[in-house]
Amino acid sequence: MNVGYVAPLQRAVARARTMLFRPFRLEFWLTLGFAAFLSEWLSGGWGQAGWQQRLVTWRGGPGAACFDPRDILSALVWGPLLAGLVLLAVVVALVLMWLNSRGKFVFLDDVVRGRAAIVEPWHRLARLGNSLFLWRLGFVVVAGLLMIVIVLGTLGTALLGWLGFHEPVAMAPSMLLGAGLAALVGLCIGFVSLMLNECVVPIMYRHGLPASQAWRRFLPLLRAHPDRFVLYALFVLLLFLVFIAVVTTLGFATCCVGFFVMFMPYVGQVVLLPVYVTFRGLGPEFLAQFGPEFDALAAPAGENTPPESVPPAGPGPWTPV
Repeated sequence: MNVGYVAPLQRAVARARTMLFRPFRLEFWLTLGFAAFLSEWLSGGWGQAGWQQRLVTWRGGPGAACFDPRDILSALVWGPLLAGLVLLAVVVALVLMWLNSRGKFVFLDDVVRGRAAIVEPWHRLARLGNSLFLWRLGFVVVAGLLMIVIVLGTLGTALLGWLGFHEPVAMAPSMLLGAGLAALVGLCIGFVSLMLNECVVPIMYRHGLPASQAWRRFLPLLRAHPDRFVLYALFVLLLFLVFIAVVTTLGFATCCVGFFVMFMPYVGQVVLLPVYVTFRGLGPEFLAQFGPEFDALAAPAGENTPPESVPPAGPGPWTPV
């Protein structure tokens, strides 16, 4: 099977050029930019808050540990407040993940159909978006627990060494093993997330399948061609690094004004809409090379209706290689 990487990118660029510049319509950009905001900006950027709580105050040397009453009173005041803030952060994160899951299908539907719509695909593809949200939630919980176990095990080893239970030289291999395992798990999480967005979401859209069934359809393909998809992940990483380099150059060239504009929610998605449309079309273009059953750019099956035709930009840009 002849699987290309540059050819899908060329077709994705041609699709973006046709959608956005033939002709250029400001209202089209503003609407599609909001779809890109739902799909891409809400998928990341959640801040992380850290807090520390002192439980024991050491006074008078070893063996003289005691609780400070002021610490107890402080815990009674700040404990419920911190718990409430953590709960609020979790609720906000879940709402953003749900909006983003629904928005991914809105944006994909707009790119496939060559249009800018929000309300109609939001309702029509609600079932797929909700299924994606539940799968992502389960994946985040499992991946998070796994990383917590690895990190706590590594930190526990370091703490035992710091308390003098192990020699520093003896615990070095365990620390290196924990760090390597955390890095490996992090790479696997990133790869799964990329395959979910680039391949599983288009399969869900193409056949109207829930996330678990789409994975069952995709995994045999991944097992048959693991090298192709690993190379695709590296190709996407390279494109992302090029994108970051260009954005950084433009930001400094405009005395950091460009950074402010490009990083603003919604405004940045409108300004960088050609990039977002290209990246959203790249995954389906690559996946379509493995057969018509994986071609999300064809007429979607299931609850989706056939997409509106997008005029080609050049000789046969939508033909799989």
